[in-house]
Formats: sequence, C-alpha cells, structure tokens
Amino acid sequence: MIPTRPDLRMRPAAALLSGFLTLGTALAASPAQAQLLPGLLGDLSGAVTVGCPFRVYTAEQKNTGFLDENATYGVAQIPLSLPAGASIRIEGRFPQVRYFSMGSYDGAQGGNFIDALPDARIMSINGGVLDPNVAELPTGGTPGDSYRLSLRYQNPPNTPAQRLPNVLYVGTPDNSPLLTRVARQIGYRIYLPNPGANFLGNQPVPRLIYSDRDGEINFDNTPDARKCARIEAVSELSQTVNLGILPNRNIKFEPISRTADKIAYPNGDSNYLRAGASLLFGKIVVVRAKRMVAPLLPPLVGATAEARYLSLCQYETIKSAVVSCFTDRGLIVQPDDYVVYVMSPTQNRPSKAIPTFGINWKPWGDTTAQLLVLRQILAKPGFAGDYARAVARPSTALTTTLGAYAPQISYCDATTFNAYAASGGAALMAACQQASAR
Repeated sequence: MIPTRPDLRMRPAAALLSGFLTLGTALAASPAQAQLLPGLLGDLSGAVTVGCPFRVYTAEQKNTGFLDENATYGVAQIPLSLPAGASIRIEGRFPQVRYFSMGSYDGAQGGNFIDALPDARIMSINGGVLDPNVAELPTGGTPGDSYRLSLRYQNPPNTPAQRLPNVLYVGTPDNSPLLTRVARQIGYRIYLPNPGANFLGNQPVPRLIYSDRDGEINFDNTPDARKCARIEAVSELSQTVNLGILPNRNIKFEPISRTADKIAYPNGDSNYLRAGASLLFGKIVVVRAKRMVAPLLPPLVGATAEARYLSLCQYETIKSAVVSCFTDRGLIVQPDDYVVYVMSPTQNRPSKAIPTFGINWKPWGDTTAQLLVLRQILAKPGFAGDYARAVARPSTALTTTLGAYAPQISYCDATTFNAYAASGGAALMAACQQASAR
C-alpha cells in the first residue's frame, strides 16, 4: 500500500533527517545543495551492522535544510563496511515523477558526497535503452517498471564509461567510526510528481536487502532497529542553519562550488545559483531568466529537453525553511522567451505583478532576509545554459559562463514596476536596476 501524506506524518520515522538540502559550509553549510543531515551525533552505541531502511519526508513534515517544496526526500543508513560475502541491494519501481535518483554519502560532514545514480542511468529489469540526453525523461524504464541496484564498496570510477550498470558506489570500506560517522547514507530524491500522482509518484518507497551466507534481511526488519531509532530521535532535534551568505544592496546570483564550499549531502545531479536578498534594500525582488525547455512542459511536449528540472525557491536564511518555489511547470513565459519572477510581501505586491503582464509572483516569507536559489537538475550535454559551466568557474561572471542564460536580479519599487511591467521583462529589469542604484 502506498502511504498518503497524513499516514506518513503519523509514522515515528517520517522526518528522520533535518534536511536534504543544506546551503552552508561545513557546520553551517553553503547555500544551495540538497542535504540529508542524518543526525548521527549522540549515537554512542557504535556503527550499524546491517542498516536502516529509507525514511521519507517532505517540507510539510520537516521544513529545514533548504528543501524544494515539490520534492520528496529519503535516507537509509548502511554499514561503513561489510563482512566477506555480504552485499546490499536496492529494489524499487520507477515512480510517476519528473526525476528521481539515488546518492551515497559518508557521514554527517561537509564534502561527504560519494556518488550519484540518476534515473537516466538506471535500467529496468525489463531492459530498455539509455538516452544520452539525461535532460529527457528516462527511457531505461517506464513508470511501474521494477529496477534492482547493487551497492559497491569502492570509489566511483573516474569516467562514466567505466561504471558498472545499475551500481551505486558507496566508497571504500572503513572500520573506524566516529560519533558523527557511524554509518554511510543512501539518499533517495524524487521531484515533481506527475499530475494526479501522490508525493511518492504512486510507487512504494524502495527497499534495501542485506544478503550474506546465512540468507537475506529486509532493512524493514533490521537488527539495528534500536540504533536506527536513536539516530532518528537525534535528527528530530537537529536544524540546518546557513551562515554562508549575507544580503547586500548589490544583489546578484553567484554559483555554488560543491568543493570549495564543502557542501554536505549535495545532489550529484544538481547545480545551483544563489542570491541573498533583504527587504531592507527593496520591498520587491525581480528575477528575469531565459526559459529552459523541460520535459512535459505544455505546450512544449515533444520538444528536446534542455534541463530535467528547474526551480526558483525562497528560503529563510537562518532557519533554512522553504517559503515557496516556482517550478518550470506552469510558468508564464514572455514573448521574448524569458521568464519574469517577482517576490514581495503581499502588501507590497505591485498592481501589475499579475499574469496579464507575463509576471510570475509569489509572496515573501516571514523574515526580512531570504536566500533565493535557482536549482537546475540534469542539463542536456553541451547545453549553453548548463549551470555546471558557472559552477566550474565560480569567480567568472555569469554572463561569460552562461551567456543569454545568465539570470538577472534586482530590487525594485512599486512605482517603477507598474510603469514598466507592460513594456516587457527586459525594459522592466533595466528600469528596476536603474531605480535601485540611486
């Protein structure tokens, strides 16, 4: 049976982790990467021996860790090493969603990413053909098809061609646990369920199976149950904070470097741009970005996808709670093929910040300062707007690395906004930038 949201909230393990997307450095995580904060601190009982099953949650269950409100997150704990002859596999079904993936991580620490396996590289048990354009929906399996993944205790190969099929690499064995590292973690992410599907994409949560010479153990019946409960109890008390960026009047987007910022629990398939914003510098924030084609984006069904998923989310800077997210589905696109996003307190909403003028608007959150994050998942190989180009050269101007796909951002005032909204996004942005520079 597939649990509903209310059922999930009632489960004691529903909110196992403090966040799947941490946007700060080390302890305070650097903006914009999805994070799992497993909350291992305080578990003094030693390392897990078999592991803990996936515990899933959304921002509705636990709003911390800079989550995307259109995603569901899960985490499983696995041993730091396995005895000879033992193995772990994951069994699941392709959900009815825009994107899903598995990732592996080494303990609760910055820079703990090991490997990522997106749906575009997962073959179903029935077989299929892998599409080289990972921005497209997966062709190696269709919704409902079964898949089986193996966990391999070694570092991932240097090139994709060296990877074994349907294998998630979890790092080399290690038998020296610390308080913050008594297990490794497997992250499960699903984004944007299909219309009519539930938050799990109408499929059950994947299950993990431990095998050795004595037989098999479903992680749902793990002998580590008491350790799993302690891990969960500690994580219930944890919060993700962000001290990585402060807003200023000269607002701009900048890329997040996974390595330099020591990101904890990043999504290996995602790249991010961030901007700090504060109502102290303007009551209205305007973002203008060139449209990117995503799968199943009416009326563009059948067009070649350029990115699997896109969103612009607002976050409370300190508490890391998501306020709201614009997603690529249902956005209003202006005639020049650009998207204009506007955020403001409801009482400061300009009268022309409405669909009639091609504007996508959302209310500001409850805090004065917010973190704005542009999230891009699985860009088409060679795509000029691939955020990875910016992430690889974080000190280079976005106009150089992304060209026309470099997003613009500015504070604005209602008078200027209403005077230029009907003139199109380019004129509006130029007017807002000029007004805010005074």
